[in-house]
Amino acid sequence: MKGYLEKVPQRIGASWRYKKIVEGSKSYGWHRHEEYEIAIHRHFSGHSFVGHHQSEVSHNHMILVGPDLPHAIYSKESSDDSRVCETHVIWFRKDWIEPLIACCRELEPLRVLLEDSKKGLQFSPNTAERATQLLDKVMEQPPHQQLLTLFSLFALLIDDQEVVQLINPTFNSIEEDEVSDKLDKVEAFLMNHFIHDISVNDLASHLYVSESSVRRLFQKHYNESFSQRLKKIRLNVACDLLLNTSLPVNLIMEKVGYDNQANFNRQFKSYKQVTPTQYRESMKRL
Repeated sequence: MKGYLEKVPQRIGASWRYKKIVEGSKSYGWHRHEEYEIAIHRHFSGHSFVGHHQSEVSHNHMILVGPDLPHAIYSKESSDDSRVCETHVIWFRKDWIEPLIACCRELEPLRVLLEDSKKGLQFSPNTAERATQLLDKVMEQPPHQQLLTLFSLFALLIDDQEVVQLINPTFNSIEEDEVSDKLDKVEAFLMNHFIHDISVNDLASHLYVSESSVRRLFQKHYNESFSQRLKKIRLNVACDLLLNTSLPVNLIMEKVGYDNQANFNRQFKSYKQVTPTQYRESMKRL
């Protein structure tokens, strides 16, 4: 599973990037990026995927993933309109941190940690809680203080005695490659055809497998059905268009495969707990 390459925008005048994301549900499909990523997930339950590893997500779920390591996360379905899925994310580049480590012998433990992050690392809930407190109002600090906060966070990670490597190094790499190739084909098919009225049978024909094989694949690797995955892709693309374009909602609806405005609005609100227009307005304020 390669996942799509996500481009992380750089902050002007900063060496790293921090973002706090609060939304009613969480659905980020397979993706990767050139940066290291630290993510803290709070106040919701769901499923996390790092490479071939799958784990349950609960309050204060904290991971570190290395560059180009595919990962995904989904919150569980909920009818609670007041639910809040909170995520704190930090990205920093390899070509920035490595020269610093090379110049500072004191950072050798960080080098080891980052090397291990190639297989994904999960930290203790206690470390996640302390990290969240550390990041509180970090963006209100002057730039030099923000950088010190990041290194204080690194110290927390280094000191965690309960850190767990997620990907088993003895895992059969041939089997992993076969599964990854199949999942890449699934993602490519869905991303290329989500605007159309596609079915499990269409995907099965594309993969030259049975419909039951496709259903098992989705249950095992996505923990959701084909239709649920397709709906999330459509709605995630709609979110991106609402955020990054000025296209009217009715045109966005058509661009993501819907032909009924009421149905689109209903599914969008069920997914994000707000209407498309409300989502666009709320994201402008962030």
